Amino acid sequence: MQLRPEITSVPESPLVQIATVAEAMPGAIKLCYGEPDLPTPEFICRAANEAALGGHTFYTHTAGYSALREAIAEKIRELHDVSYAPDEIMTSVGGSMAIYSAIRACVGADDNAVVITPAYAIFANGIRMSGGEVRAVPLARDGARFCLDIERVRHAMDERTRMIVVNSPSNPTGWMIDADEQRALYQLAVEYDAMLLADEVYERLAFGEPIAPSFARIAGDREHLIIINSFSKTYNMTGWRLGWAQASTGLIRAMTSSVEFMTSNAAAMVQQAGIVALRDGEPHVRELRAHYAARRAQVMDALGSMPGVSLPAPAGAFYAFARIEGLDDSSAFTMRLLRQHGVALAPGSAFGGAGEGHVRLCFASTEGTLARALDRLREFMATAPVA
Repeated sequence: MQLRPEITSVPESPLVQIATVAEAMPGAIKLCYGEPDLPTPEFICRAANEAALGGHTFYTHTAGYSALREAIAEKIRELHDVSYAPDEIMTSVGGSMAIYSAIRACVGADDNAVVITPAYAIFANGIRMSGGEVRAVPLARDGARFCLDIERVRHAMDERTRMIVVNSPSNPTGWMIDADEQRALYQLAVEYDAMLLADEVYERLAFGEPIAPSFARIAGDREHLIIINSFSKTYNMTGWRLGWAQASTGLIRAMTSSVEFMTSNAAAMVQQAGIVALRDGEPHVRELRAHYAARRAQVMDALGSMPGVSLPAPAGAFYAFARIEGLDDSSAFTMRLLRQHGVALAPGSAFGGAGEGHVRLCFASTEGTLARALDRLREFMATAPVA
């Protein structure tokens, strides 16, 4: 039997290849993953345990408990002064499921979608799996920083464009969109009657700002905007798989209907823990942001002293996306680094063509772990050829 080409054409990620080798290497320092090495806070774990013992072990509504959707809506009001109703919110099995269901609801065969890159491969592959064409629009470089070139985006769009995808703060670059760029991108979506999919899962992890700007603040309506968010990064809950989408009532209803036949609902006790995280988690968020700010400074100082390495200062998230002079095969480079020095970084090519020549280092680790990894990287850079 022949498998569907939109599925078989999805390539194995270079990131998966690195991670697979790293997992089999005792003592390897794994900075290739997009998650912290810090555990979920005890108060969230306790809430899940108490919820399970208290009977939250059954199916819920596919969109999630109404109490959780109300808690999410309240947090959105608190952070952004924007009101969403519970029926404009759908919880999901991680932000990934929300992203895929949003793409499936909007993009199909003969459609195209613009993706601001470098970007996590979920967007491009979700579009391909839906039968659509990916139109990658790389961020521009303005000196040492990344920036959005809105004319590049406009040039990539046509009458078949159904979606614009942007992730800010960005994985892998740490770039953070500003309000003027948000307005310009949103107006393009309205002009072309396309959906703007904004992945804001790192919004609480901003440096120099209390929170990253949300598209919810500038959108004139809900008909051209889907926002994706997650508990994973803000509350160290990556393995818990709990996220959400916020959009118009009609789109949320359509996405909920489709998700019923993909994953059904997020685990009941995890949803209850999510309510507690939102309610009681602000002290944790403040501590986490301070920890990441210190690790960011540690990494920027170390990479900045390595010859041939340039690093735009990450404005948000917990990644350093370093460009290495002369590097044209980041997959081979990161594999040599791993095999010779036991440090796993993500190759820039895992984030699309615009990522080649870079490596991504996740600094959501302890100070000691990062220090050891950076020492090994410095030794490797001093002795190993780039090409």
